[in-house]
Amino acid sequence: MEQIEVDVVKSLKAIEELKVNLLQAQWLFQHGTVSGAESEMIQGLADLIALSYLVNKRLGFDFSRLDRTLIKRLEEWRAEDMAGLESQWGDISLLYSYLAPED
Repeated sequence: MEQIEVDVVKSLKAIEELKVNLLQAQWLFQHGTVSGAESEMIQGLADLIALSYLVNKRLGFDFSRLDRTLIKRLEEWRAEDMAGLESQWGDISLLYSYLAPED
């Protein structure tokens, strides 16, 4: 019983650290956009994606569940034409095709 409690505490601590890292990654991306630093923008975005997967795993979800949810969200955003990204540039369809290519 004691080991389970220790594991839960460790997991909660890891989740809290990952949440802080998500905020830092968001800050890095924002800083990069303001300063025009391409490397900061890309690093911040990469960190946000990787950290999202890690938080997802610590919360007990499979990576594939996050993938499926992402694909579903892209379908919804494409139908809504979120921020005009689809009608103006086709960005959502491009991302959807990249993540879920039709063989």
